Amino acid sequence: MRFLFLLFFFTTLSFSIKSQNVLSSTNKKALEAYQNALKALQERDLETAYNEFEEAIERDKLFAEPYFHLGKLYEQSRQFGNAILNYEKAVNAQEKSSVTEIASQQVGQLYLKKGDYQKALVYLEKGQPAVTFSNQKRYLARLESCKFALKSLENPLKITPIELPKTVNRFDSQYFPVLSADRETLIFTGQQDKDENLYQSVFKDSTWSVPVSISDKINTLENEGTASISADGRTLVFTSCGGRRGFGSCDLFITYKEGNDWSSPQNLGSNINSGEWESQPSLSADGRTLYFVSDRKGSIGKRDIWLSTLDSMNVWTKAQNLGNVINTSEDELSPFIHANGKTLFFSSEGHIGMGGLDLFFAENQQGKWSTPENLGFPLNTHEDQVALYITSDSKKAYYSLERSQDDKIRRAKIVEITLPESLQSKFKPTFFLKGIVTDAQTKQKISANIELVSLKDKEKIGLFTADNQTGSYTFVLTAGNEYAIFVNKKGYFFKSINVDLSQQIGTDKILNISLEPIQKNAKEILNNIFFDTGKWELQPASMIELDKLTLLLNENKGLPIEVSGHTDDVGKDAENLILSQKRAKSVRDYLVQKGINPAMVKSEGYGKTKPLLPNTSAENRKLNRRIEIKFL
Repeated sequence: MRFLFLLFFFTTLSFSIKSQNVLSSTNKKALEAYQNALKALQERDLETAYNEFEEAIERDKLFAEPYFHLGKLYEQSRQFGNAILNYEKAVNAQEKSSVTEIASQQVGQLYLKKGDYQKALVYLEKGQPAVTFSNQKRYLARLESCKFALKSLENPLKITPIELPKTVNRFDSQYFPVLSADRETLIFTGQQDKDENLYQSVFKDSTWSVPVSISDKINTLENEGTASISADGRTLVFTSCGGRRGFGSCDLFITYKEGNDWSSPQNLGSNINSGEWESQPSLSADGRTLYFVSDRKGSIGKRDIWLSTLDSMNVWTKAQNLGNVINTSEDELSPFIHANGKTLFFSSEGHIGMGGLDLFFAENQQGKWSTPENLGFPLNTHEDQVALYITSDSKKAYYSLERSQDDKIRRAKIVEITLPESLQSKFKPTFFLKGIVTDAQTKQKISANIELVSLKDKEKIGLFTADNQTGSYTFVLTAGNEYAIFVNKKGYFFKSINVDLSQQIGTDKILNISLEPIQKNAKEILNNIFFDTGKWELQPASMIELDKLTLLLNENKGLPIEVSGHTDDVGKDAENLILSQKRAKSVRDYLVQKGINPAMVKSEGYGKTKPLLPNTSAENRKLNRRIEIKFL
């Protein structure tokens, strides 16, 4: 309050010095009261200042300057109704006064905050002559926001916020909801008696369970909140303020889940945390990219969005500012990176919107961010909209909505909406693949590394680990690509899976995976070996899997293998047999070229004689056309 008063005082003093010779009244008593009010402000006597400004107005009802200063005082004390009333009187007191344009700007700004965009536009345009060079950018942004808001009100999104059941909305306030990729676990910040903690609720039997503390290792007697979780629900980053040793007022911590237990949280270190304020993390689906908010030195505005990634040594890199396409001179808050890894949602008061903090999204296109796009009304209103979570399939959204209670206290509750088609179509949807990894012989649940490779650009785009106790895994795939998935564990033959979403959306899928121990007669299908129809030359996309096979064979040099080729029943038997032999030989030749001992690799073609499934459908025939590896 002292800072606000001093800021107001020096602004007022500067204004009075510049304008004292052009005041809008000649009434001596009114002028005397006005000067007494300015002196009272200088002496920090606000009560006297109020009274003297009122006295000046009583002496001269058309004295514009006292109205203006009363408007400033009421605005500083957040009595916005009285502020608007006095600013308007300052504008209308005289046809032209020293404060006409500046008061017009002030009241226009307040009407913008109030959501009365038509009046805001009128007053802002009237105040244009008083716009200074340093304030021009902000002034133009307010004008554009008025025009944008009026247009948005004419074309509202069709959404219906539905409060989650009272079992979830049971605290004084609840906010910053996030979900696991399978949409079965909800994690949020709950505030009770001014204490913030993290809670989780599970979706079971078509309803959300009663929230419980996420973990005694995570929640302390101080404040914990604004968490983000990886797609598999096993890596959590959260904000802790005061309850743990850190670098600044609030720091980011990380914890990992194994079975049902979370590890002791660890500070994310000086590459991410600073001596300032860090909060509002958002993890990518694979848990290897982190977005967060900080007000540290180097920020473009007040609070900016920053980025860090895990390097090849699993160390978080030094945080980088996301840049001036996203960040502005105002606040940017609450980043949320969608499961597709490309769409970033965030809250900003620096981009054109409905007034205050609005929700925006931007797309990462070849390493560059697109111009942020406002999500529109009524997701955005004249009130602040702070955070949004979009499910991996882009169909639902969750956020907190403030509701006024009988006692006038505003309480934030978590709501769910179905995203309109007009928004769904803008975000690339994903679907989850989940299941359990087991030993094919003992059926025991085992941990394993899972690599996700894009066959379009031949790059590894995700690395996951199945839980060491439960064998469970979850990850997401984005439409518009073809993927090779490799499940690896030392001592086992890797599992090869192909998922082609280049021409389709895909659906959520449960896929349990059995890994074959490396032993005699163990065999596995290579699902990411590709040939043109009727040809035996390897397509370039096949090299990813063959290089992986080369590595496996180098790790098990004493084990000979057979490469076998198989076809469906389409065509002549003799031609199919020759084709299968040549395809198997192409694979053998590649392995030998890569340094595998030719004496350890046998190739054989079986044509159509060993189908996996009856050749009764196109899908079955596709599965029967294959390359297999067998340890001899």
